[in-house]
Amino acid sequence: MNTLKLSHAKRFVTTVIAMSLLITFPLSALLIREAAAQTTHEVKITDFAFVPQNLTINPGDTVLWNNTDPVIHTLWFVYVANGSTYLLSDPIPPDATWTHTFNDAVELQYYSFDKLWITGFINVTLGVHDVAVTAVETFKTVCGNTYHPVNIVYENCSVSINATVENQGDFDETFNVTAKYNGNTIETINGVYLASHTSTNVTFTWDTVGVAKGNYTISAYAWPVLGETDLGDNTLIDGWVVVTWLGDFDCDDDIDFDDIVKFADAYILYWTGGSADPLCDFDGDCDIDFDDIVKFADAYIEYWSP
Repeated sequence: MNTLKLSHAKRFVTTVIAMSLLITFPLSALLIREAAAQTTHEVKITDFAFVPQNLTINPGDTVLWNNTDPVIHTLWFVYVANGSTYLLSDPIPPDATWTHTFNDAVELQYYSFDKLWITGFINVTLGVHDVAVTAVETFKTVCGNTYHPVNIVYENCSVSINATVENQGDFDETFNVTAKYNGNTIETINGVYLASHTSTNVTFTWDTVGVAKGNYTISAYAWPVLGETDLGDNTLIDGWVVVTWLGDFDCDDDIDFDDIVKFADAYILYWTGGSADPLCDFDGDCDIDFDDIVKFADAYIEYWSP
């Protein structure tokens, strides 16, 4: 055989193999994914009731009805949308089972054919991936465990940020959550795990060292998970937080007579039976005492010093 014909033959064989791989590999992967995703759910027919009565499954899942009643049941499925018949099962004798695989997304109600008071529901739905931030709150830690929401943080101090994140999807998820001020990253917490349809709180610490005094918006961002399409609720902005002078209780960028009055009121309230204002309890020791007076006086003098 001449060299040219041999070269063409090799190219032909190579092309055929490559095309076969391109066809076979995606198909195999698809079959593997489908096989892994399929689940069998059991519904017991017992005491003339379906248990569970409501079932949500994914396309490709199979439902097995196990008849433990002493009579035959025949299942009649209808579309919830219009009441037309979807399927009629084989008769299911006592101590027997009947299965059906649901391949299409559909919402069904079903009955025992001659005992129509026995009813159940099946929702065949495409599972969704969806995480969200549902709340963001800034707070100051007082006495170790008591948290007071605040919108003021003194410069060079820290404030805690609590983000409530929720898994609104149908699958367990692991994802990252980032807190920001005016779009600048404060901290990212990696590997937050949430089971389907549960929520948790993620806490960040914002150290304001080097942050200029001013008004800032705080937000939290749940990083999208694989397959997520609803991204509108992954970010939540929680109003504003003021970084200001220590002792600037009214957020007007100075320490003046109004702040003296505010501090005096908090001091008197505490010593007449009230609780310690977290903005006036500068050292976080659960009281407003002489140490706090000294700190406030130092802040006042520093502000008005040339």
